[in-house]
Amino acid sequence: MKKLIFMIFLLIAAVNLYSQKVEVSPVDFNSKYDDFNSALSNNGNVIYFTSGREGGEQKIFMVEKTSTGWSEPKELNSELNDGKQNGASTLTTDGQFMIFSSFDHGVGSQGRTDLYSAEKKNGKWTNIKNLGKNINSEAWDSQPSLSNDGNTLYFVSDRDGGMGGTDIYVSKKVKGGWSDPVSAGSKINTSSDEMSPVLSPDNKTMTFSSNRPGGVGGFDIYASSIIGGSFGTPKHLDEPINSANDEHYYYIVPNSEVAFFTTDRSGGSGGFDIYSAVPNPVPSDDVFLLSGKVKDIITKENLGADITVSDLKTGKKVAELRSDDETGDYFVTLQRGKVYSITASKKGYVFYSDQYALEAKSKDNQKTKDIYLSPVSNGNTRLLVFFDFDKATLKDESIPELERMVEFLKDNPDINILIEGHTDDVGSDDYNDKLSSSRAKAVKEQMVKDGIDANRIQTKGIGKRKPLIDEKTDDARAQNRRVEMKIVKS
Repeated sequence: MKKLIFMIFLLIAAVNLYSQKVEVSPVDFNSKYDDFNSALSNNGNVIYFTSGREGGEQKIFMVEKTSTGWSEPKELNSELNDGKQNGASTLTTDGQFMIFSSFDHGVGSQGRTDLYSAEKKNGKWTNIKNLGKNINSEAWDSQPSLSNDGNTLYFVSDRDGGMGGTDIYVSKKVKGGWSDPVSAGSKINTSSDEMSPVLSPDNKTMTFSSNRPGGVGGFDIYASSIIGGSFGTPKHLDEPINSANDEHYYYIVPNSEVAFFTTDRSGGSGGFDIYSAVPNPVPSDDVFLLSGKVKDIITKENLGADITVSDLKTGKKVAELRSDDETGDYFVTLQRGKVYSITASKKGYVFYSDQYALEAKSKDNQKTKDIYLSPVSNGNTRLLVFFDFDKATLKDESIPELERMVEFLKDNPDINILIEGHTDDVGSDDYNDKLSSSRAKAVKEQMVKDGIDANRIQTKGIGKRKPLIDEKTDDARAQNRRVEMKIVKS
């Protein structure tokens, strides 16, 4: 009993010590005008923010993390900043798709302030679109925030039918756009004002600001846990996060003790400023950060490619991202405890897929891996198709890859392919030849069922004669058990 009491005492002491150690400080790119933190991308190495610096209209800027701090703020190209006032923005983790708010932008305006989308193409933000009547209203619609997978949108509106002055709304990505928004619910929205929603990297917590009773200032930061798709009772963050002034936009950097927020307290450069908080008192579970470059396997040229993330257990796409057209850089954030396939595809190239089985708890939270795509004319790729041990029956986890193969052949009707089966070095040559041949034929049979002409597909069992890795380890043998697709006619 004494030991239990002592452990509880240590835990309480540790919690108190942790909260006392939080230090907040303004970032070095604030100005004497209002600066609002509004988005993180590229694993927290890029910050997009809104500023009325130089006394002009609000514009969207960006800064990049450097070895010595942050780069000089760069105003985004004029097409995106064409509105009279351009407010908060949010980006997918790859930094290639943005939703932002703007007043009187001129692209199909629905109300006072609307939400718009933009895509990054060849280094410029373009293809500006109003999100439409089912998202925007005749009222004020602003402060968007996307989940890591880009499939959930939170935003703020003072439209009719809300619970207070401004409320937080939620919309899901659907085919062709976004679902009709719904209120975040009575635990989040009140008769007061709720603003600046942000989802944590692990998708388990939403932070937001509110001027509801019980705070220490005007607008304070609150955090609500998300359990089973429902919001829990919000928790008010202690000082020094909240103060007698206003606080908004609380962003947690993935796999880090750092968070950023916006406040108009004294000690900054003037007006609203962006501050860092270390250590972050709203812990987020670590996520798996995958990044690298997509390149042409022959020329080594950087490629802008579509990145598809699929859950291999459910067979469903969970995110659609893109590598940068100029740098080839890609960034993917994955939740732990799941098995994913990551596929890169580009017109004129053979797609490439890889598997990531992420344990619920692991010290391995980050990986850098470049992806090389082969031109269609002479390309090949390893297929993510799965079989039970010693069998040639395709498992359900193979469905996403088989669908990609069918789509690839339909998009390239002039090519034929060879499906090669390979095994590890365990067992006789004759046995492995038969098993690898049967597995290659199983892939062909499924593709024919899905509408591909059988004459376009050859199969061959290679057995154990062409190992990728000439070693006897379990990992090497797992790599050698594979099915490959090769272009045989173009």
